[in-house]
Amino acid sequence: MLRLDYCDYSCHNRDGDRIYRPNGLGCYLFLRFYQSMRIVLTDSIVYAQEGACILFTPEYPQDYSAIQEFQNSYVHFHMQGRNALDYQLPLNEVFYPENIEVIDQLFQKIQAEFLSPDIFQQEMMDMLLRQLLIESSRQLVPSYQSEEASMLHAAFRNLRFTLLTQCEKDWTIAQMCQAVHLEKSQFYTYYERFFYISPKADLLNARINKAKQMLVNQAAVIQDVAESCGFGSASHFSRQFKRSVGYSPREFQEKRLR
Repeated sequence: MLRLDYCDYSCHNRDGDRIYRPNGLGCYLFLRFYQSMRIVLTDSIVYAQEGACILFTPEYPQDYSAIQEFQNSYVHFHMQGRNALDYQLPLNEVFYPENIEVIDQLFQKIQAEFLSPDIFQQEMMDMLLRQLLIESSRQLVPSYQSEEASMLHAAFRNLRFTLLTQCEKDWTIAQMCQAVHLEKSQFYTYYERFFYISPKADLLNARINKAKQMLVNQAAVIQDVAESCGFGSASHFSRQFKRSVGYSPREFQEKRLR
C-alpha cells in the first residue's frame, strides 16, 4: 500500500528559494516543476525545464532551487510491500511526462482527497498515488529522442511483451538479440536502460508470477507448474521460487489455500 504523508498542488515558494535536505526526506518525494529549476544530483548540476518531474527515494540527498519563480506540485509518501522500481520510473533523475496535463489532474485529485473527510480516504489516496506513478511511467518521454533510438525502443517493447506473455518458452539471449538486431553487449545495455531490469531477471519474474497464479489451484502439480512456466526441472523451479518468494512452491500453495 502507498501511504500519503503530505501533498500540495501548484504551490509557490519565494522566488529563487532553495530546498536542501542532505539526508533525504525519509519517504518518497514526487515533484512536478512548473518553472526552470537547478537540481544537484550525485554531485552534478542538472537544469530542469518547465514540465519536469523527479521521484526522490527516501534517503537520497535533495538539493534543488528555482532559477527565478518557484512553483511546484508534490507528494510525500511511503511504500509498504512494494518497490519503486515496479513502476519503471527513473529514480533520483529528471524526466518529462509527455502529457503533463494528465499528471496535473492527478495531483489535483490527490490534494482534494487529502483534504477530504470522506470514508475510505486512505484507500482512495493509495489508488490515486498508484495511478500517478503508473500514468507517469506511461507518459514518460525517454531521454533518447532520436528517430533511431525511438524505433529501437519500440522494438524492445515488442520483444519484452512477447517475452513476458510467452515466458514458458526456452528463450536464449541469442534469440532476443536477433529480435532487435543487436549484439549481446548492446542488447543488455539497452534492455536495462529501457526497463531498469536485466532481461534474465525480467523473464524470471514473469515465470514466478505465472507460477503463483497456477499454484492457487489445489489440483496443480509442482512438476506441471514448473514445465508450464519454463523451468527445466521441478527442483530448479523450487529453488528459484523460494529465493524469490521466501517459500517453497508447496508452502506457498498451502498458505494460499488455508
